[in-house]
This record gives sequence, C-alpha cells and structure tokens, in this order.
Amino acid sequence: MSKKNWQESYLCLHPKSALKKLEQPFVYHMGGDELYEIDERAQDFLLRCNGELRGKELTTDSDFVEYCLEEGILEAHEQPAPRSVAVDYGLKPSLRYLELHLLHKCNLNCRHCYLGSLQPIEMPVEDAVNITRQFSENGGLRLLISGGEPLLYKDLKSYLEQTQGLKIRRVLFTNGILINSKNISWLDVDEIQFSLDGWEKGHEHLRGRGTFESTLQGIHMANAAGIPISISTMIHRHNMNEFDRLRDFIEKINAVEWGVDVMCISGSLIKNPDLTVPYETAARYLNYAFGGGYHGSSEGFACGRHLMTVLPDNQAVKCGFYADRPLGDARKNLKHCWLNMNHIPLDQLECKGCAVLEECRGGCRFRAPHPFAPDPAMCAFYDISR
Repeated sequence: MSKKNWQESYLCLHPKSALKKLEQPFVYHMGGDELYEIDERAQDFLLRCNGELRGKELTTDSDFVEYCLEEGILEAHEQPAPRSVAVDYGLKPSLRYLELHLLHKCNLNCRHCYLGSLQPIEMPVEDAVNITRQFSENGGLRLLISGGEPLLYKDLKSYLEQTQGLKIRRVLFTNGILINSKNISWLDVDEIQFSLDGWEKGHEHLRGRGTFESTLQGIHMANAAGIPISISTMIHRHNMNEFDRLRDFIEKINAVEWGVDVMCISGSLIKNPDLTVPYETAARYLNYAFGGGYHGSSEGFACGRHLMTVLPDNQAVKCGFYADRPLGDARKNLKHCWLNMNHIPLDQLECKGCAVLEECRGGCRFRAPHPFAPDPAMCAFYDISR
C-alpha cells in the first residue's frame, strides 16, 4: 500500500489482533500466533485505530503503519469502519497459555497416556465458557482445548460458538480420528494439533491398529478446510527410524508447528516401560521439532512461567502431570488460582551454574528427579548439541 493510500484510508486494528498489556505492552495476532512487543506510544496509537479516523489524522510514522499493515496488525478501509478497541490487562506474571481439559473420556487407550485410568468426568459447558472468558479477560493468548478426546465432548459445538470472538487463539488438541465431513464445518478454531507418534508402525504401537490411517484422514480433512495444523510426537522405542518420513509428511502438509518430546514416566507408561528410550538416545530427535511451543520458561524462571491447566472437575493445576496438587477452583476465580502458583527461579536450581542454563531454563520440572534437580532429557540434549 502506498503512503498516500494509508494516509487517506480509515485505519483500524485487524479483527485477529488484540492489544495485551502483559509484563509490557504487546500486540497479539491470533491468526498468525505472533506476539509483537510495542511501547506505550505505539499502544496509544493502536488504541485510536478504531476505523473512524484517517491515517493522516493519526500519525506521520509511515514505517510503523506500513509494517503493521504488512503484518496484518492493521486494516485500511476506504470508508469509516468503526470497531471497538481496548487493552486486555494481564496478571503478573502473565497467564498466557491455558490448557482446558473438557473431559477425561477418550476413544483410544494409548499405552503411553500420562492420564492413566480415565475418569467419567465432564466439565459443564457453562463452566468451560466461564473459565475461557476469565482467561481472555486476564490477558490470555492461547487456549489449548484438550481432554481426553475433546471431540467426544457433547457440548463442543456450543462451547466453540459461545467462545467465538474472544481475543484468544483457540487450539484443539485431538487424535484426529473423530474428525469427519459433518463436524469439520463447525470446528471453528484457529489451529488443530494432531497427535502423530510415528508412521504407521510406530504410531499404532502406541495407539492401536487402524488408528494411523484414521488420523491421516482427519489431518487431510482439516487441511482441506483451511485450518492451520500442528503435530505433536512423542519419542519412543518403535518410531525412531520413522522421523525422516514424518518430517517429509509434516513439510508437505505445511504444518505450523511440530512438537517433539521425551516421555515422562506417568499414567499408563508406568505399565509399559519398554516404550521408553534412554535420554542420550532420544536427545537427537528433539532437533526435528520446530515452531513456538507454549510451555517454556522465561524471565529467569523454570518451566510453566506462563502456563496453567484446568481439569474437568474445574481444579486448576500447574500442568496435567500435577493433578494431585490443585491450586483452586478455576470456575470461581481463575486469577486466584494463578496467583497460587509456585514459580521456581532458575537461580534456585541445582544446575544454576550451567553454561547453557539461560537457553535450557532447566527443562521439565516433572521429568526432573525433584523440583530443583536438572532435567536429564535436556542435559542429554544440550550435551550432544555442544
């Protein structure tokens, strides 16, 4: 767009962009899952981009406006296009990522599932909507809709309809088997993350015969519907020779992210220890991963600095591995639950003197032998990376 065009056009914040005041001001683009740090001056300018004023009435900063237009932060219209613009104020520290377990029920019985024996608990849809709204109102960014298998949630369509328009990116976690021509039309989410734990042999060793082709069908259906796709893969003894083929497939479908992780001994995996791989062997497969991820640490603290999970009984926990350590009832006050979280500073870890601590940030606290110990998987990864 030329300088003259934006100056004469009515500027408004893109409907997929939101102003978030977290530890500092940001613009979050929900469609692209991009977080842009800005200053107070830029925030004040973007607040005035409500579609009622021409660009020339708002600023003379051509570089910034053209950058915002290029990134999809702003839109330019020939006629007034009034739109309400506000700032969502976050908590301190900011709760950016919320994993919402709608139910424990699942259509599979995976040999490595960290949840173990699944319980017949399902979150009432009014509670799910309430918690989601609280998350959005407190500066949340990325909502991870999980389970169990969320496509078994009887009120999923209603839940998605009632949370449409909130200033968050909604990501559906699924095994993909239940996606079909009927529900794909109302799966109004910003991203679907599929569990794909190898090619046919490796995937079905964990998830059962016939699951691989069904998952691929779900992936192709989502792709055809134009829904961004991400993939999650666990490293195990029966998929290590399949990663190159997985990589080629993931590139072909233009996945936005590939999360690769090492198993934690929990749930069903306790009964299937033969699936695990020595950390020194598994470490090199972590290099296949790409994309942002969501559960990392930051600002001098270990993992989970910006993440919390809510279970189907409305209890908030650090993450799904900490189901036995509730932080409170999220339906009553999500903020209170978050402020009950214990965040571990990096300088309290046993490995605080490690040369790669700022990059590693201690790894997973659950996988570590105790809360202040090093994560052996990350130790192995950085050892082979140096």
